[in-house]
Amino acid sequence: MFNTKGATSAPPLPVRTTTSSEAAAIQEKRAAGGRKKAWARELLGWVLSAIGAFLIGPSVLGKPLHDAIYHFLFSYTIFILIWKGNSSLLVPMLAKHYPWLHNPTKRLFISIVATVLLTVVIVVFVTVAFLTYRGFTPQELLARNWSGTLLPPIVATFLISLSFHSWHFLQSWRQTAIDAERLEKENIASQYESLKAQVNPHFLFNSLNVLTSLVETDQKQAVKFIRKLSEVYRYVLDSRQKEVVPLQEELAFLESYIYLQKIRHGEALQIQNNLPPHLNPMVVPLALQLLLENAIKHNMALEEEPLLVHLFVSNDNLVMQNNLQERRVREESTGTGLANIIARYSYLTSKPVQVQKTDQAFIVKLPMLELRK
Repeated sequence: MFNTKGATSAPPLPVRTTTSSEAAAIQEKRAAGGRKKAWARELLGWVLSAIGAFLIGPSVLGKPLHDAIYHFLFSYTIFILIWKGNSSLLVPMLAKHYPWLHNPTKRLFISIVATVLLTVVIVVFVTVAFLTYRGFTPQELLARNWSGTLLPPIVATFLISLSFHSWHFLQSWRQTAIDAERLEKENIASQYESLKAQVNPHFLFNSLNVLTSLVETDQKQAVKFIRKLSEVYRYVLDSRQKEVVPLQEELAFLESYIYLQKIRHGEALQIQNNLPPHLNPMVVPLALQLLLENAIKHNMALEEEPLLVHLFVSNDNLVMQNNLQERRVREESTGTGLANIIARYSYLTSKPVQVQKTDQAFIVKLPMLELRK
């Protein structure tokens, strides 16, 4: 798809991973907030389990200290295992395979059934363990009235799990709404940055200079240049309402942008596209163009020392890599382009945007997104 004349076919340069300041700031802020919430939930779970064991479990009032401790530990162990089983096992697994926002009714039904089954297994296991400790034989355990043993914790767990999963649904819905609002703001910022770049006096001046020269020397190519320029502006405007776009759609736009840059830089700019032709995950709009624009803005591009930009796939990531030959006098930059890309991806996936830099290369890895149906 791209003009690859003169581009090297060498494998990607070896890299030593470093963290960009933008990525570090975003990830550290989210991690710090997550740690505080996790600590608070952990403490609350242990306290509520103790209260539940005392209020709902077998009464310890008026019993000898040994029996009181035994019954409290029996109930507390059940509550702790039920809590941990739900929070650490069931909820993450169900969130992955049955997200609330896809089918809330099905998710609620599966959650309650799974919680009740987990409760039965835990109560039976803990009861057998504690009674065996007290000297009960297998025959006595089989003859035990298990319905009376299982019914109270199942009823209590059903009511608690109904409240818990309803609360979790509200939290998921609230977080989704917050992320959607933040993503919309980031998309607006991205469109602003891209539009600002395209109407930048330097960009327009260079484009008009190139167009003037083409009109005088090659009118056919001048017409093509105008068409490509209009395609760039049209895509920026058309993508403003989209959170993600298919990769092939982004690449078609990128081809128009590359054409404009190649007319200006000639063989000083060489693009190598090694993306599989049938690969078509989702990407955030304008991400690849902003990365290419950054590479051109911050690096020298000379015919004797061309700027080499390489697109390829590595470990479920779209990778854009360029050789590092930084300008001695850098163009003015707000530094928001890369941070904006990192922020938009952080609202769409838990996989981070990876930024790597060595003495020879600058590499950005974008996680491939799948469109959920």
